[in-house]
Formats: sequence, structure tokens, C-alpha cells
Amino acid sequence: MAGYSGSGSQMDCSGKKPQLMYFNVPGRVAGLRMMMFTIYGKDGWEDRRVEFKDWPQVKATVPLQFLPILILPDSRKIHQADAMVRWAAKKAGLYPTDPDEALFVDEVISTVYEALSKAPRPSSLVTKEMLPGLWAEFTEGPMKMYFDYLQGRILGPFFRGVELSAADLTMYMLVSYFVNGEISFVSPDYVDGWPGIKANYAAVRAHPISKAYEAAYATDSDAIDQVKEFEKVDTSAIGKK
Repeated sequence: MAGYSGSGSQMDCSGKKPQLMYFNVPGRVAGLRMMMFTIYGKDGWEDRRVEFKDWPQVKATVPLQFLPILILPDSRKIHQADAMVRWAAKKAGLYPTDPDEALFVDEVISTVYEALSKAPRPSSLVTKEMLPGLWAEFTEGPMKMYFDYLQGRILGPFFRGVELSAADLTMYMLVSYFVNGEISFVSPDYVDGWPGIKANYAAVRAHPISKAYEAAYATDSDAIDQVKEFEKVDTSAIGKK
């Protein structure tokens, strides 16, 4: 696997930039944004951020009515964050070339996104008032199961030992939800029960890729403080005929 160069030198021959469209929080693209920066640098891609207040209107214009969306230089639009992670990881040199090693990384990526897919969220059947109780049940049951399993897969400090991969950046994304307070129903110290996962998170934060990304975007800020207000917005009916 190629090491981190920090050059951000890849550029489409057309001169057009790829675009990543998501909310103004780390969310599902925390690790993906790092990889986009690693591939393209700060100016070689567009980090398009949707404000929470604009989402009810934007949602109706999005093909599958969820974010993120990756827009390639040839204008093709791609849904599914896990597919984007694998695509970016290959370009960034963070995905194994050996099929067996790639299978291990793929399993971690799929497990993390499976856990996210089962997390409580507003819908036509789940009201905002139900969310605190549902999150309490989820963190005491399924989420513990996923964290136990994922912690057991970490060789230390990264999933593949001393080498950072897309598996670690995907896990970093999941842990960020909790430690950043993006899930307001769950205490930020929830992850303390898994020291191996906390160590993995710390190792990602200390890695040159993470440090370079944070330095490049030091003056930018996420809208994590607006998450609680966004949770009050009923978007379940937006886009329905």
C-alpha cells in the first residue's frame, strides 16, 4: 500500500473538481473528507456543505433523499458513503491491494455502516419524542455488540497493526459521532467503555493525514451545536407525493 504523501496532486484532466455534498458536520464523511484532502489537497475538490435549515428544501431535490452525494468531474452523482470511502481509499493509498487484506478492511467498513443504518432516526413511524428512549435501548444493546466486535478486530493501534487504512478512518467517523456530541441523546463518554477503540481514535487523530487535514481547515468550523435544533425538524414527509 502506498504511504501518505500529502501532495494532493491528483486532478481530473478536464480541470473539473469532484464535489462532496454533506451537512456542515463531520457525520458520515469525517474520514472521507480527510481522504479527499489527501487525494486532491484543499483546492482540488469542493467540500459542499448544506446548512441544517436548508435541508427540508434540499432533500426534495436529492435523488435518494439523503446525503452524502459525491459528484464526479464528469457530473455523475454517486450515493452510498461506504462506496465513496472505498473509492477514495484506493486513490489515497489507504486500501490494500491484497484481496485477503482488502476483505478484512471491507468487513470493518461494512460493519460500521451497518451499525449506523440500524441507529434510531426520525421517520413516519418514529417521532422526535421517541428518539431519546430508542437511543438508550440502542446503545445498551446493538451498539454495544458492534463496538465489542469492532474492538476485537483492532490489532493495534490500527485495525491492520501499524498501518492506517480506510477501516480506521471509517471507525473514526463512527466514534466522532459520539465524542463530538453529534448524537445529543448519548453522553460523549459512551466510548470510554472500549479502550481499544479509544486508542484507535487517538491514533487516527495523531496520524499525519489527520494533522495535515486539521491544519488546512483550522479556520473552518462545523455546526455541531445546531444538531439539537435540527433534531426538532420533521423532515419525514418532505419529498412525498
